[in-house]
Amino acid sequence: MNKHFSHDHQTIQLIDALLQGNISQAAHAELEKLLKEDPQQRQLYVEYMRVHSGLSVWATETGESEDWIPHPASTEQHTSLGTPRFLLLLVSSLVAATLLLSLAYYAGWNTRPEPGSLIADSPEIAPESETNSPKTDHIALLTQAVGVEWETPRNLQTGAGLSAGWLKLKKGTIQVELISGASVLIEGPAAFELISPLKAFCQYGKVRASVPEQAHGFTIETSRLNVVDLGTEFTLSLEPTGSGHVQVIEGKVELHSPDQQVNPSNIQSLSTGEGVQFDQLGTLNRLTEAMLPLINPEELSHLAEQQQARQFTRWQAQNASLKNDPSLIAYYDFEESSNWLRTLKNKSQHHLASADGAIVGCQWTSGRWPQKRALEFKRTSDRVRLHVPGEYQSLTLTAWVRIEGFDRWLSSLMLTDGYNAGNPHWQLSDKGEIILGVKTGPGKNFFSPVVLQPTDLGRWIHLVTVYDHQKREVVHYLDGLPVSHHKIENPIPLVIGDAEIGNWRPQEHTGEHSIRSLNGRLDEFALFGRALSAEEILQLYQSGKPNS
Repeated sequence: MNKHFSHDHQTIQLIDALLQGNISQAAHAELEKLLKEDPQQRQLYVEYMRVHSGLSVWATETGESEDWIPHPASTEQHTSLGTPRFLLLLVSSLVAATLLLSLAYYAGWNTRPEPGSLIADSPEIAPESETNSPKTDHIALLTQAVGVEWETPRNLQTGAGLSAGWLKLKKGTIQVELISGASVLIEGPAAFELISPLKAFCQYGKVRASVPEQAHGFTIETSRLNVVDLGTEFTLSLEPTGSGHVQVIEGKVELHSPDQQVNPSNIQSLSTGEGVQFDQLGTLNRLTEAMLPLINPEELSHLAEQQQARQFTRWQAQNASLKNDPSLIAYYDFEESSNWLRTLKNKSQHHLASADGAIVGCQWTSGRWPQKRALEFKRTSDRVRLHVPGEYQSLTLTAWVRIEGFDRWLSSLMLTDGYNAGNPHWQLSDKGEIILGVKTGPGKNFFSPVVLQPTDLGRWIHLVTVYDHQKREVVHYLDGLPVSHHKIENPIPLVIGDAEIGNWRPQEHTGEHSIRSLNGRLDEFALFGRALSAEEILQLYQSGKPNS
């Protein structure tokens, strides 16, 4: 027998005894020894306990009592443990968990079920070491973006955290602030790589760097020379051919050869007003006249304000048109007249008498633009209570949201209080998945792939999920584009009733994941009683995005 398989089988038996509350002191010590000495067994323990947790949530949300789930912290047997139903559920769940983990280990499978598999209204099970989970590894922040067209498929927007990697612009200007304190303006076309808080690489483009004392030594490398700033400001212009120039606006910089470790004496200094030109071979020549410096941060900020004003006006026109859509069940634009109001008005012209929201805890703040209003969800008590009557064959849920962090396993966008037949649960996982849970008999969840990355934290994103009864599919959208399609095996009408935006007040739910409060801001939320087309969703995004 395989040695690892033997150890795994032994560990599973010990965990089973622990969960059932009948583990002996000797067996408990043996389990602790296995977990302490073998990292594979520790990983197996984590995954097995996640399976147990998921089954616990499933039991609650499918109407089963939690009493049938044994609690590891308790050695007391509940009266229901001896029932035939408990034994059947327990044996079935443990066998299924054992098979799942064994296959994952020995066939090299990921232990996460496929999106859309039948599980509880809870996240799919994943090991803690999941590499595609959002991480706070930002080394910089995108603070301004004016007239930008990116080369990459995904648009970065103002407020996005930036990890090490490339920034490639076809046109436009951005401002990037590194956590070291250095700030750079980059004008497209440009290819600029963030390497660390104190180092970057420019392949081509125009750059203006401002370096305070705290970021002394900030370096921009190129294929021809490296510019080391000793304070406080310089510009670099670099052609795709490799030729360009460097000019000091204020302070002092050093020019190092890329092979300075081989030839450390090849260093030149430049002071305020001085500059050099260099060619493809790296040959340096002093500038005979000052070059026109790039746009400064103040000018860029002024241009950004003008751009935001134009975009806000465009959104206002869309807002007026949207209110008249007869399929619009509930529309919250968060444009209330006072910070003292605790009612979130439903602005749909066809449903004015219903679906107003009650604001609980949330504070008013700024939205996508300085002129736009939003609600901030921070505390576990923050929420908007609402009641949406009716039954809907198809439904489209849309929201403009700024996620500040994934503090929970699940973060609520909109959840119904209960989880009865047809109740939708719209939420995000801590891994960056968009989830629609709809109970169609057993719990049915439609998971997008991991689509939210670290760069999405702190920026405004547009989320849409469509439940299309006629096409028998669920489609998730991010920033106007579809990210996943899922087949509905058993389409049923959707019923919302009592629900919450940004939080959850579960009915008779005592599982460990009952807290699903959102950490972020919302400044627009809509429910349509039909399936919006891909073209309509893209138009909503284009008219509502904060940057042009």
